[in-house]
Amino acid sequence: MSYPPPYDPNQPPSPPPYGAPAYQVNPIQPAKKSNAGMIVGIILGVVLLLCVGCGAVGYFVLDWTGDKVQEIEDSLPSMGVVTGEGGGSHTVRYTIEGTGTTVVTWGLGTGGTESETATLPWSKEITVSSDSFAVSVIALGGGADTKLDGCSISIDGKEQKRASATGATAICTSVFVGG
Repeated sequence: MSYPPPYDPNQPPSPPPYGAPAYQVNPIQPAKKSNAGMIVGIILGVVLLLCVGCGAVGYFVLDWTGDKVQEIEDSLPSMGVVTGEGGGSHTVRYTIEGTGTTVVTWGLGTGGTESETATLPWSKEITVSSDSFAVSVIALGGGADTKLDGCSISIDGKEQKRASATGATAICTSVFVGG
């Protein structure tokens, strides 16, 4: 039996036998890093950004609509409800303050209206024979020389409604409920 020669570190290695691979490769590949954390972070960032953006848009829309609702409420004429003695007739006095000429329309308290072109200041007194009624007066500005200041309604000698003019319009409305 023959033994292999002793190992000499200064001698180059001998080639492998015929048909054997020149070297054995058993590569150990480093483990791939997972991108799952980064992907989840990006998705959460985008969702958070969308939530903040939608919240900001919602806040500004609600704020804007709140302002518009208040603006509309402020532009509507308020209606003064008055209670008083029933059982007879009531004297209603309409007044429009200002200068120039205007078209005035007033309620008769019975559902009808009357109109006239009037020189300001203007006033009109009517009698309403009902225990409960609604009255109103509207003045629409006339020419360039017309300046509306406001209007008022008095029922039985007591002022029940006063309003300032808005632009070229003055509107006063009151409801009387007799007991």
